[in-house]
This record gives sequence, structure tokens and C-alpha cells, in this order.
Amino acid sequence: MKEPPLSNGHIPTPPVSSLRIQNPSSSNGTRPRNIILSQLPDEEYAALAKSLVPVELPLEKRLSEPNQPIEYLYFLNSGLISTDVVTAKGEQVEVGVIGREGFSGLAALLNQPQMSHSVIMQGTGEGLRIRSSVVRAEFLKGGMLQKLVHAFAYLQLVQVTQSVLCNRMHEVDARLARWLLVSADRMESEFLNLTQEFLSQMLGVQRSTVTVAAGAMQRDGMIGYSRGRIQILDRAALTGAACECYGIVNASYDRVLKKGEDGERVYVL
Repeated sequence: MKEPPLSNGHIPTPPVSSLRIQNPSSSNGTRPRNIILSQLPDEEYAALAKSLVPVELPLEKRLSEPNQPIEYLYFLNSGLISTDVVTAKGEQVEVGVIGREGFSGLAALLNQPQMSHSVIMQGTGEGLRIRSSVVRAEFLKGGMLQKLVHAFAYLQLVQVTQSVLCNRMHEVDARLARWLLVSADRMESEFLNLTQEFLSQMLGVQRSTVTVAAGAMQRDGMIGYSRGRIQILDRAALTGAACECYGIVNASYDRVLKKGEDGERVYVL
């Protein structure tokens, strides 16, 4: 049965340009938008570029499965990766999201060829696929790649640890506000394609609970919701409704990922 919208309001679809995936080994000097790849010295980037494969990453594409070998890493240029804890019954709760500041499959670089989590695309995007063994070989050489991976790993640790507290201590409406803001930050977009069912899975609550919480946010003008599409309308109000976890995680990202002179985010090492 098709899920009904919370209201009859219509959210305009943002303009979507056709995917223009940059060839990573092109000779025009243009780097991918992925922040880690963009910050590598030329020699380190060249060692990876010959193995990078441009890929489109549709919604719900699975990047790695629980307890299965991590064959490839995916460096995002756009979109949103979700890392989810899955129970034996198939229930799941999200513990972290990744945007173009990082990549999937971190465990493979730490000599752990598989992980117990599910990693999927939560927001449509594009990026670069590469065999994990190739990146691990470069990672073990040290240099800038290793430093950038350590910085990214720290941000993931901040997310995961704060999610444990958040899921245990905070009310669902505050958690929903935090989750929407974090996802929008990583996506760099105020539009999110999310159904009530998907939201309930990510937050670990029943769909009816999400319906009530999202409905209240819509009535208060914080978000617009229609046919599986959410738009953040009042970021300040949504931030005020979020739990303290959003500010804690956001402060870490702002400290580790500064804006450069050109306005682009860069890791501070």
C-alpha cells in the first residue's frame, strides 16, 4: 500500500542537473569533489587515480553487507551514505552518515576485511569506486592519505558514540530534528528523499511515532513533507528543536573541516 503524505502540501522538486562524473585520471588537473581525494598531494593522488572508477550511486544501493568482505571503497562526490546496525531479525538503526568528506569501508584500511554493519546509499549521488586493497597499500605508506583517513575516522567515531547516547536518552522529536539536520549537512542540500518507513527504521521507532513527530514539525513550519520528500524550511527552528547531540557533532565537524579561501571544506591537519 502506498504511503500517504502527511499533508496535501506540494514540495517543489529542486533542479537536478545531469550527472557529470569527472574522470579521475583526466589530464586537465581537475580533482574529484571528494574532500579526501582533493587534498592529496599529486603523487599520492596519482597512485590512486589509475584505479578509481566513476560510478553513479542510486538511492538504497548497498555498498557493503554485514559480515561480508569489503571489496571496494566508495569515495563520494555527492550523495549520502548510511551506516546501519542490523539485528538478527532484520531490524536496523542508523549510527552514522557520510558525505563527500569521506568514503565507505573504513574498516578495510584498518586490516579488518569485513564489518558487522550494513552500508547503503541514503541519498542519491555519484562518486568513485576503488578496490580496498589498493587504498590500503597506499594508506600503509603513511603520508597525507593516512592523516586524512585518521581525521575522517575521528569524525565517524564522534558520530557513532553520540548516536549511542542520543538513541538512549533523547525523545524521538529531538532525535528526528537532529537526524534531518545531520543528513542535510552531509548532503549539502535542504531536500531529502525519505519515507516515513525509512525514517522509522533509521531512528529505531514505529512509523506511527515518526508520523506524529514529523507532522508536528510540518505544522510548525520547520519542514515540508510530501510523497517521501522532505524539505527543511526553517533551519533555525529545527536546530532549536534538535537535541544537544547535533551541536556536539557539528562542533567537531566545524573544527576538523574548515572552510578554505575558496569556500570549500578542507581537513585541518
